[in-house]
Amino acid sequence: MTRQLFIGIVVAVLAASPVEAKRIARPFTPVEKVARAEMVIAGKVSAIEKEMVDAIRGPGDTEKVPHRVAVIKIDRAVVGGGAVTHVKVGFVPPPPVDPTAPRPPVRGGFQPVELKEGQEGVFFLTRHPGGEFYTFSPMMAPLDSKAENYKVQREQVMKAAAVLADPVKALRAEKAADRLFAASALVTKYRTYPESGGEVETAKVAVEESRLILRAIAEADWTKTDENGGSALQSFYQLALNPAAGFQQPQPKLGADFQAALKDAYRAWLAGSGKDFQIEKLVPKKK
Repeated sequence: MTRQLFIGIVVAVLAASPVEAKRIARPFTPVEKVARAEMVIAGKVSAIEKEMVDAIRGPGDTEKVPHRVAVIKIDRAVVGGGAVTHVKVGFVPPPPVDPTAPRPPVRGGFQPVELKEGQEGVFFLTRHPGGEFYTFSPMMAPLDSKAENYKVQREQVMKAAAVLADPVKALRAEKAADRLFAASALVTKYRTYPESGGEVETAKVAVEESRLILRAIAEADWTKTDENGGSALQSFYQLALNPAAGFQQPQPKLGADFQAALKDAYRAWLAGSGKDFQIEKLVPKKK
């Protein structure tokens, strides 16, 4: 499956989901960043290399542009990283600011991100297509340790990383809210196109893990959204269930609560033809 085809499928799903449509225009939450990144590290920018490096901006690009390269000293490898102590991160520096020109409106999360020597925080990285260094998009901007909400967001990152490290344990948590948090993080991880780009294929999630994820979604309150912007309804839409999976979209009467009807249809499906359903995750296609 190509990126273009996958995007077309996602657009079709989002058109049926007002929750997703609202979420597409905002920066990713810390949990979403953990789910999407190849490597998550807590550390400090120890140096900015003097020489610029010409490289493409991202997957599918052909034109090379100058990149600045930062060296980050790793204090903690949260996801990936292994025993590495330092990592190089390339980024396209924003253009110089003209103090005399009118400043354009800032769209949260979309402005270029420039790393500075001495900057500390949590970084969400993906290996650059050229392989020279790691990189990140503005939507995957790092958490800055000086930000007011840094401590809370860092805790969410660590919680999400623990889910990815041991999904079944997290999905068996005592509290329903923690089970839904785990399910949401995993569905985002499994059903999101890789940040690294390229073609993808599907692989089935283990039966036990799939059942626990589906059950956590079924047990949750579909009318609520948590502090990370996640919800059971969003996770349901990310599953992209269809008639081929045995799921039929409900057709409630005019004026009826569609969301309630949708949840009832999902729970009925899960108790019937969906009891052995295995979630399919998107993985880079083997070359």
